[in-house]
Amino acid sequence: MSVIANLDEFILEETEQGIFLTVTGDDDQTQRLKVTLDDLEEIMEIIDEVFGVEVEAANDEEAE
Repeated sequence: MSVIANLDEFILEETEQGIFLTVTGDDDQTQRLKVTLDDLEEIMEIIDEVFGVEVEAANDEEAE
């Protein structure tokens, strides 16, 4: 297991092989992870707990 400090960028992509989350730190270290929809839901819950980001509110703003 590795740690990417100071997350600089993330990319979420869906391919024929599955859903992939690619994260890059400000030191250009990159990890590409295959994830499931359940994984993404858990990731968003953790982001909400840590940063107080309300996903539903952001989705509502985009819909407007």
